[in-house]
Amino acid sequence: MSTETCRECAARVAEDNGKWLILHQSEGEGFEWMFLCIQCVRDWRERGLKREGLSAKDVLLRLDKEYPIINK
Repeated sequence: MSTETCRECAARVAEDNGKWLILHQSEGEGFEWMFLCIQCVRDWRERGLKREGLSAKDVLLRLDKEYPIINK
């Protein structure tokens, strides 16, 4: 299992504990990727859900369903 560095918080985590995201596609040069640890993905998603007007309880339920934190 490889270890990656989160682009947001610089944490070193196992690749299984994060997500690769496509930022954009350059003409003829492929995709630009970035790796985020699962906590930064959750933080990003939490901000979006709050902007949508979800309650704090609903936000946590959605986060745990979409991006569970798995302790190994």
